[in-house]
Amino acid sequence: MNRPMTFLAFLSGAIALPALIVACGGADSNLPPPPPPPPPPPATAAAPDAAATDMPATPPAPPVTPPSLLAGSASPDPAAPLPTVKITAPSKDLVIAKDKAADFVVKLDVKGWATATGSSHVHLILDNKPYKPLYDTKAPVKLSELIGTASAADALGEGQHVLVAFPSRANHESVKTAGALAVVPFYIGKKATDTVDVKKPMMIYSRPKGEYTADAANHVLVDFYLANVTLAEGKEHVHVVVTGPGIDKPLTSDVAKWGAPLYLDNLQNGAYTVKADLLGPDGQPVAGPWNSTTREIKIDHDAPAQAVHGGHDMAPPAGDAGAPAAAAASKSDAGATKAAPKK
Repeated sequence: MNRPMTFLAFLSGAIALPALIVACGGADSNLPPPPPPPPPPPATAAAPDAAATDMPATPPAPPVTPPSLLAGSASPDPAAPLPTVKITAPSKDLVIAKDKAADFVVKLDVKGWATATGSSHVHLILDNKPYKPLYDTKAPVKLSELIGTASAADALGEGQHVLVAFPSRANHESVKTAGALAVVPFYIGKKATDTVDVKKPMMIYSRPKGEYTADAANHVLVDFYLANVTLAEGKEHVHVVVTGPGIDKPLTSDVAKWGAPLYLDNLQNGAYTVKADLLGPDGQPVAGPWNSTTREIKIDHDAPAQAVHGGHDMAPPAGDAGAPAAAAASKSDAGATKAAPKK
């Protein structure tokens, strides 16, 4: 009667033994492998940086430097013999027939100043109009070539006219040494009351003029010539005013020592007005039709460099290319006009 109970007890122990072995670290190779661990939960996308969403699509433009008008350094004077310029035709006080005026040929005698295209040259001015550069001072120049856009009939009317010539470096800075300036008054049709007294203080505007493109627009020369006057603090001085794009308040400069030119930098595309006045100690204009001159210039940084600039050939941006010629310098000019000494 006790066998059934013994068998059941044995069977229960046999079933419990494998479980006990597994629980104690044993293993049964006949059992299936355990299921793989569950995959990790999917990673959530990082929240976008709030600062990044506020950034513009393109970086901000760099700040624009406003235009400036500052004094530059004067180029060294040429080596001896110093250059001299004389106007040999027309002669002083010559009367030219009205019907001959347009074709009248201006002649110069230039010594001590070698000229070449794109390099040193001579500025020739009629009646305070924008100058014509002469790269060959022996080539004939008619009066009608000096009047710009005006018609010959309007610009070469009866009465007094004045020619001015002086040497210029390759960068168009004038040479301001003794004997370099020539001033000649003459008449067309008949003698009449003089409109210009060439023996009184006289300012002769030179630069800037015309259109400036590409690199030429980056550093614009402001230069003028003087006759019969010496600038000084508290005395006569030249007042320059510039207006145009990017200039909220007009740029001004008072030049009380003649010699070093001014320069315009950081000009923007567009038209600028440059006004120069010869003023007395009281700040009032010095009498004379040339002593207040206004020019408009155009700036285009985006345009390619041109072979023609301001109505004439482009020149190197800087340097004194005026090599003195072998001929001896003359100490007089054709107009008996005293050039202002360089101080």
